[in-house]
Amino acid sequence: MRSTISTLLVSLFLVVFTSGCIVEADDDDVVGPIGNADIFSVNFTFDLRDTQRAGTVASAQFDVPGITPSVVDEGTVLVYYRFAGTWTALPYTFGVEGVDEDGVPFVDYNATFGYGYDDGFLDVFVEATTDDDVVWDEIRDFEVFRGGTPMKAVVIDALPIAAKQGTLDLRDYEAVKDYYGLEE
Repeated sequence: MRSTISTLLVSLFLVVFTSGCIVEADDDDVVGPIGNADIFSVNFTFDLRDTQRAGTVASAQFDVPGITPSVVDEGTVLVYYRFAGTWTALPYTFGVEGVDEDGVPFVDYNATFGYGYDDGFLDVFVEATTDDDVVWDEIRDFEVFRGGTPMKAVVIDALPIAAKQGTLDLRDYEAVKDYYGLEE
């Protein structure tokens, strides 16, 4: 009787102890997206001249119904801008140089081109290190923003193991496009 109780206790201990184990697949064999993740891209144009500016930030909101609570909680939204024939991931910070009285260049100000998102919308913004109107005129004339900036948002309802482990470079639109089989 004593050995039966001991065996039952050991068995119960093993069941309880191992029930919380999580086994993850080896990502080396994964070629594409995992499961039935909903993935799509949205093309739009960001025009800095049409934004709302408050102090050091100018922003515009875009309705994207596909950014669902599930995307916000379990997935991601990646945003890229097109300039000089390439897609560049946001956020992107650039500095504009000035020249002092001796002709020595220096960084006069910085601006960050970024984004945020929540259920149903995407907010694209430029945040500068100053609210000076002269600086904002220069930012608006910066070559990236002249005439509107082509943008692409990739909405991913679930991140694959490759993205979570860092083997998929989410900053590289071409890698993301190839991995998910996105079309232009």
